[in-house]
Amino acid sequence: MARGDRRESLNLRVSPDLKRQVEAYAERLGISINAAACVLLAEGLRGERRRER
Repeated sequence: MARGDRRESLNLRVSPDLKRQVEAYAERLGISINAAACVLLAEGLRGERRRER
């Protein structure tokens, strides 16, 4: 599926607000919604690991 294709959707069950945030992030970066979700998840996990140290 092409980047920005309107048929693309976030393949996770998340709140509508979080979905909009991920979609906006994907749009800003020009990447797919699922790629944006992975990037944001990875950033969040790195942040959690830093706090645990």
